[in-house]
Amino acid sequence: MIVVDAVFLVLMIDPQSTQDNGRVDKVTHFVRGLSRANSVVMIPAPVIAELVAGRAQKIEEVVETIRRLKGFTVQPFDEVIAIETGERIASHQASLQPQDRAPNWKVAMKYDAMIAATAIVRGASDLYTDDPNLGKYLKGTSVTLRLIDDLPSPPEEPQRKLGL
Repeated sequence: MIVVDAVFLVLMIDPQSTQDNGRVDKVTHFVRGLSRANSVVMIPAPVIAELVAGRAQKIEEVVETIRRLKGFTVQPFDEVIAIETGERIASHQASLQPQDRAPNWKVAMKYDAMIAATAIVRGASDLYTDDPNLGKYLKGTSVTLRLIDDLPSPPEEPQRKLGL
């Protein structure tokens, strides 16, 4: 099982709204492979909140699209994940000097920590994102951070020979 973040979903369901840079093709190719392997892809509830916040005018379309994704499941934010989130935040903050903490750190880090905690608690092997900073919440766990830019590109169509 893997976990994906909001950018991964945006590239899948609303690619025109992104700075693509070849990432849409990579994600599409990767998801096709997951479908063939019958892999489970978990979407943490906070990812849905991020996705809807950026597309509030399209909420019905977004929710319906997510429901139709084969192999994708939304993981509710429950008590166990909430506790793990708090522990991830506390662990990261303990590694910083007070002056090194970002302003408003309590708010700024919650979504990332919630997403990481969901991956940890539900036993995901990998978390796919475009944000390398999410890795700080995965330290000491078996969940591997995977960057979207590192996904393999789809194979190119073979060139046809001209009959000259």
